[in-house]
Amino acid sequence: MNSTRAMLQPKDTLKTVRLSHSINDEEIKYVTLRKTLIKKWLKDQGINCELEDVPNIALLGSGGGERAAVGMLGSLHQLAQDNLLGSLLYMCGVSGTTWCMSSLYSNPALSLSERCDEVIKKLKDSTVDWSKAVEWLKLRKEQNQDFNLTDFWGAFIACYFMKEMHTRCLSEDTNITKPYPIYSAIELDCHRQDDTKGVWFEMTPYESGFSGLGAFVPTSCLGSQFEGGTLREKRKEMDMVLLQGICGSSFADRQVNNAYVVKKIWSLFGDPPVLSSAGSGSGPGHESMRLEFESTGKVEVRECVPSQVVRCVSVLIKYAEDPDPLKTREVITTLGQLLNGLVSSKGEMLWNMDSERWKRTSLEERKKFIETVSLELILTSDSWAKDWKDKRYDHANEGMSAELRNTTDKMSFTISQFPDGLWIVKNIFPLVQTWEWGTTSNFLFKFQNTNVPSSMASKEKIHLVDAGLKMNSPYPPVLRPSREVDLIISLDFSEGDPFETVFSAKKYALQQKVPFPPVKESVRDEKDRPQGCYVFEGRRPEEPTIMHMPLFNLQNCKGEEEIKKEREKYTTLHQHYGEPEIEHLLKKAKNNLKNNKYRILVQIIMAIQRRKNRKSVVRWPVSVV
Repeated sequence: MNSTRAMLQPKDTLKTVRLSHSINDEEIKYVTLRKTLIKKWLKDQGINCELEDVPNIALLGSGGGERAAVGMLGSLHQLAQDNLLGSLLYMCGVSGTTWCMSSLYSNPALSLSERCDEVIKKLKDSTVDWSKAVEWLKLRKEQNQDFNLTDFWGAFIACYFMKEMHTRCLSEDTNITKPYPIYSAIELDCHRQDDTKGVWFEMTPYESGFSGLGAFVPTSCLGSQFEGGTLREKRKEMDMVLLQGICGSSFADRQVNNAYVVKKIWSLFGDPPVLSSAGSGSGPGHESMRLEFESTGKVEVRECVPSQVVRCVSVLIKYAEDPDPLKTREVITTLGQLLNGLVSSKGEMLWNMDSERWKRTSLEERKKFIETVSLELILTSDSWAKDWKDKRYDHANEGMSAELRNTTDKMSFTISQFPDGLWIVKNIFPLVQTWEWGTTSNFLFKFQNTNVPSSMASKEKIHLVDAGLKMNSPYPPVLRPSREVDLIISLDFSEGDPFETVFSAKKYALQQKVPFPPVKESVRDEKDRPQGCYVFEGRRPEEPTIMHMPLFNLQNCKGEEEIKKEREKYTTLHQHYGEPEIEHLLKKAKNNLKNNKYRILVQIIMAIQRRKNRKSVVRWPVSVV
């Protein structure tokens, strides 16, 4: 099947809300065609069965930041090596694994295996082009009135972690040679109110909406304005950068723990260019600076105060992990001098921190101090940055040599070392104060139906955020009875208890009254020393079987102590991993799948039998609104 024929184009859909717990017609077509490929794959393995008996197999990837993204890549790479990718019907992700998924589907001409190799190579590349992120943010700001921290976070994830800015849309991912992708988020207000039905939100190439409510719109219309269930204003479909921001925004419900996000906002300024002080001054805050030009010599410029503040804080954050207090002391002093009279409140910490007291503080105290100051300067930017202007100096008006004046006649240049600094301060800094995430138009606004809660219908906007805040694995979409999933391969990259996800899913299934296999509480006793794979078998044909696979386990680690060390090293909020760490994580993930290759094959064969058994029993009732 060539690549053109393998692409399913969505038909012209009615721009209205669809209320139903069944899957949509386009997904049904995708599934049917995809299963013809799986049937061929089964035949190549020596397994013959009818198309109607081809099992529905879903691969789930949990959250866990870059650890989860790398773990998912390693797992998929090994599945490709073992020729098991061809068995998958669905691929579902939460948080970090969605970062991986969004990259893997970016080139329809390449197989998942080929894209895995490309993405792994990019992850190891330390180059980050922040200019692309800022360019994307500016465009989003111009086009979208709901511009919020999710936009920033999506751009940050794309550049800092995945090293790619994919601006394609989810509705373009309709290549049946790859498993059907499902991305998960939650509605923040419903999460805070513990609303089980309205909380889980799934996004697929054809349709997106609330899994529990059975309320959906075409994915191309997600974010557009609806009223009473009808499209009122079509808006541009979100791209994969924003989707990464939505799915990876685990900070959305933790405003008190915003130091990490604040640090990443400052990092948008990047490393300042090499500067040397004029005269005898050498401190970071010295006003008279010289900017090197390769072919023209040196020209003296003067920085405005906000520009110096930004540069100082960027350096300060860079020194935050350094145990030597002397490296940061001079920057602290300079900041105090620059901001005296401009910043009150916690800004007073800067000029009240004497050198002797600073030397006595511990590394943790210094890091906390820097976090507090950097947050405070973002929150008070309207006072200290008010005189920041894009000043341009004509070289002919500056005191310089005749030779330099002749070679640069009529040239002008921006004195700010941070060309986008003013824009970032004006447009990104205020977002921290409001701490608003995932704001988008609510397609259920003023929708009159007994199955739609009035609390949901009354909101013009909803907030879509990281589903890991609710459940760190995307079970809800594959537990929908209409998807008839027979086998779930659950890859768990969680930081803590590796069984928390499966027990959360069990609770969700009970609340939603959908089939779920038995899972004994006693398995929690093994959370510190898990096996590489657990099989929770369904008792009835409509119950899926779950293969649950923790990342660090007794098969790919040498005992409980090594498992503990691996968890402590690869934390979710870890800085970007270097090449050795990425290789190590890839190896662990690959080994886990390699160790369980034959168990997976056995379960696939059993899933075929379960699929056959479905035909001989009464189907689990699927309610249709």
